Amino acid sequence: MKIVSIEAIPFYIPFDPELSLKFAYRISNAAEHVFVRIRTDDGITGIAEAPARPQIYGETQQSVVAAIETQFAPSLLGSDPFDLEKIHAMMDRLAHNLTAKASIDIAIHDILGKALHLPLFKFLGSGSDRPIPLSWMVGIKQKDEMVKECERFLSMGIKAFKLKIGLNPKEDVENFKAIRKGLGEEVLLYVDGNQAYPPKVAMKVIMELEPYGLAWVEEPCPVWDDKGRVELARSISVPILGDESCFTPRDVLRQLELGAVGMVLIKVARTGFYQTRKIIHLCQERNIPCMIGSQGDSSIGAAASAHVASSFKNILFPAECSYHLRMKGELLKTPLSLSKGTLEVPRAPGLGIEVEESKLAEFRQSLGV
Repeated sequence: MKIVSIEAIPFYIPFDPELSLKFAYRISNAAEHVFVRIRTDDGITGIAEAPARPQIYGETQQSVVAAIETQFAPSLLGSDPFDLEKIHAMMDRLAHNLTAKASIDIAIHDILGKALHLPLFKFLGSGSDRPIPLSWMVGIKQKDEMVKECERFLSMGIKAFKLKIGLNPKEDVENFKAIRKGLGEEVLLYVDGNQAYPPKVAMKVIMELEPYGLAWVEEPCPVWDDKGRVELARSISVPILGDESCFTPRDVLRQLELGAVGMVLIKVARTGFYQTRKIIHLCQERNIPCMIGSQGDSSIGAAASAHVASSFKNILFPAECSYHLRMKGELLKTPLSLSKGTLEVPRAPGLGIEVEESKLAEFRQSLGV
């Protein structure tokens, strides 16, 4: 079996206006991603998506398409999809471009699962397709709006919420307290600072939140500040969840050796399955739990993440496989199945999903010259 074609198609799906997501450093109102499709001479097709995140990885839709069309496709055409070591070695000749590389890896794994007639959760090593408990990500808004949004998704059965913080310490604390009061003690709450606060400010905010049942905190201060991050980790009672500090297996190893993180966020959209397994196994050896995050994934990325979530013993639930619910559009022929706040893992071979071509055409975006 050989790879005979690789496509990179930019697409744009707007969000429900009520569910726009305000971070400490930007506002997200739409999915501006790249759909990736790889075909083989055996007639098997693999799919994936690459979410462009210029503020985080330096990748845009234009750069993802260019990396795939001008760098990866010419090198990979004719390759055996099972030769993952060779494929990744060829892609790594181009530095960085994390989500572009990951999308190739995910599409190739989709092919491998289909060739072996196995859903990817079995290919990755699990016999379980247990439903995945979900969390919901809430952007920075007025207090009442944040409570209302949480209540909306609590009514759907979701019982875990990630709250964005980082613009105003006092408001961060008041928002958290209001949500805890409104949703009750049984709901799991954690926060994401997106590196916005200096360590001492982060420490003050976290210590004020700890009595109200803060489960953990994601990247509260800059990832370059090793000394401040380690001091913070030693001073608080909840673990720091590594995200922007944990792009690659090497990054994760460094953070674990520093003692700067107590948990690691897995984003399949930036590490694919190949690098994701390395990260999870590194963490397993140190009894560090991993959590499945979201890179703003549509249903395609959510399906890939769900397969990982069900496949490894040190994955901590909930999983952030709910981001696609804020999108006013669907690319899949059959939407992912959700019930009582959980996501069903697709059971068909590979990723177990199919794209509706008419929808892909509808949301396809022209990048111009």
